[in-house]
Amino acid sequence: MNYKVFMLSLAVLILGILFVYEKYENQQQSLEKASLKEEVNIEDFGAKGNDDKDDSTAIQEAINYGVKHELGKVKVTGNQRFILQKGIILKQGIELELGKYTTLEVQGDFRVFEIMKNASITNGIIEVSDKNFSSEVLYFDGGQKFWSWETSRIEGMNIINTSDENTGTAIALVADHSNEFISFVDFSSIKIVGFRTGVFIKAETPTGKYNFVNGNRFINLTLDDCVECIVIESSKSIPNEVSGNQFTDFQIQLSDATEEVLKVSGSDNRFQGMIWDVESYASETKIVNFSAQSMRNSLISNVNETYIVDQGDDNSYYPQSTP
Repeated sequence: MNYKVFMLSLAVLILGILFVYEKYENQQQSLEKASLKEEVNIEDFGAKGNDDKDDSTAIQEAINYGVKHELGKVKVTGNQRFILQKGIILKQGIELELGKYTTLEVQGDFRVFEIMKNASITNGIIEVSDKNFSSEVLYFDGGQKFWSWETSRIEGMNIINTSDENTGTAIALVADHSNEFISFVDFSSIKIVGFRTGVFIKAETPTGKYNFVNGNRFINLTLDDCVECIVIESSKSIPNEVSGNQFTDFQIQLSDATEEVLKVSGSDNRFQGMIWDVESYASETKIVNFSAQSMRNSLISNVNETYIVDQGDDNSYYPQSTP
């Protein structure tokens, strides 16, 4: 009897070892195929769309694998929903490519993506569903020292807050320590909906060398139902400077939640686009604010000076037409 139990236990053990080995071999084969394709898919690391499990670890492991094996692209594809319950660091040399209809759902309050230099995200949807979200979805840290020869870019994304609370920040560029800078990063064809702040740019006063956020381009940006659409905080010039940033061909839709469209410090920043339904949502409100720390900024839009506060020097604004 004991012999039969022993043999049965041994057989179960052998089957278990074979199962684990086969699973390991299948994963290794998937990773080897990914290496040959010069890309890696998060499903190779255990992510499964349209379930209730957190996929953050799988995405981070895919990114780490891509860095280690010098693969340039991590793919998250298909008409699927993946869940994020903790933040992800998008490391240097990696492009995170989402399918056009792929959704990353943010559950919780945390910085969703910290973008390192020479890293990019293209396509897809990031959806914040947590009512307590108060962090940033895409965060650029000036400590990375973004410059003209980097390939960093964000393109073709929808960043939406569906919690009905208008909380958090969609995109933040922050240089908050001495000798930090973010320059010449391209953002194109991005839609931002339902946040406290759509785009936030800040250069803190340094204790040593200058810091700045200069020369970044936002092209074909759509902002809808945000409390503050675009916020820039800095001094007029050095030592903490935000200047020469361009917002071109934007479309901004006001809502009952909207308090300010532009809140601008710094110098030589350019804004050009349409601001919709001003008369309906801001009949007695100043929705554009050039602070006392602003200089030579320009706004070309349909909004006239009735809706503008200008405490700065040599700022200009030209109405185009009435929507």
